[in-house]
Amino acid sequence: MQNASTTPKRLSILLVEDTFSERYYIASLLQSFQPDDIEFEITQCEDGLTALDTCKLHDFDLIISDWRMPNMTGVELCKRLKASNNPAFFLLLTGNDKTEDMVYAMETGADDYITKPFLASVLKVKVLAAVRLIQAKKKILENNQKLEIELNNKQTELEQAATLQQSLLPKEDLSFDNWHVKHFFEPAAELAGDIFQCFKINEEWIGFYVIDVSGHGARAAMLSFTLAQGLSPQRMDWELAPEVLMHRLNLLFDDPANLGQFATVILGKINIKTHQVYMSSAGHPMPLIISKNDVQTLSVPSGLPIGIDKNSQYSTGEYQLYPGEQLLLFSDGVYEVNHPQHGMFGLARFKQRCAEAKNLPANKLLKHLTYVLNLWKQNQPQDDMSLLLFTAPET
Repeated sequence: MQNASTTPKRLSILLVEDTFSERYYIASLLQSFQPDDIEFEITQCEDGLTALDTCKLHDFDLIISDWRMPNMTGVELCKRLKASNNPAFFLLLTGNDKTEDMVYAMETGADDYITKPFLASVLKVKVLAAVRLIQAKKKILENNQKLEIELNNKQTELEQAATLQQSLLPKEDLSFDNWHVKHFFEPAAELAGDIFQCFKINEEWIGFYVIDVSGHGARAAMLSFTLAQGLSPQRMDWELAPEVLMHRLNLLFDDPANLGQFATVILGKINIKTHQVYMSSAGHPMPLIISKNDVQTLSVPSGLPIGIDKNSQYSTGEYQLYPGEQLLLFSDGVYEVNHPQHGMFGLARFKQRCAEAKNLPANKLLKHLTYVLNLWKQNQPQDDMSLLLFTAPET
């Protein structure tokens, strides 16, 4: 028994039959087939041409049509409707019982057919089977619409999060007492596990860091955001040695889902008066020193990536940059890009490309490197790419 509080679902049916008595009989049968939870709304037409015009004004779930009719046959009606992408289920009634006729009817787009004369029970089985398919299709479409709305909402959230993440990166052109800072950032997806920053500590020192959290997407981005917040000058005392900052950052790292996440980090500070550089690394790629003469790898003391062992020990390395030299920091996504035929770009090739472009101005150097890398990976997103370039003043 149907629940009184439940509104029956409506299913619209177009019945096309040129003989009035046949049309009346089939309409009566359809009403008797009507399930308790579905209300049939039946529209009747006497020929295919009238039915075609009616379909332009109304949408139908099920069309039941005779084959042979004046003005336009049921087969022609079916062909015209299917050609216009009409989604209605089409049930063809025909006195033709030859196999080739049935094949032709189905090839025109009919979803099912019944040969005349037919038993009421046969029509009932065919109609109720069609109703189940129509209801299932409607359910799929409803679910798809809900999913699309959900996906659009998620996409909007991702775009907002990506905008927030981009806002945490350095400004396009930074300078500190004639020290110039350029950078490049290209996430593999909307959200990245990479993040970096450069800022003023006091009148003599600038601080910097590059963080590369394992994995991609929202989880990696949230963790990199948390670590970046922990390293902000408002929360971390950058007067401390880099190794102490790294140790505190390692204690801050949290993997509540126990997914085995970790992060490579390089952080440090530069004395903009004396050109001294202090750095500490947690499993991060070694930076490069680019001069007018050559490109050298800077050996920075490195401990385990943060998040692996809370008791991991870190050290600080001290270096001297000379006038005009450049310090290039980068994530492993830069040199681990892959070409479909030639494989990984590699650190040696990256260093070589830096050497070839060592005399270019900072902004053109970064453009050259990113052009070469994107060419190598065929402009296909792979891993997050981060580059941070410091240029010491000439004098």
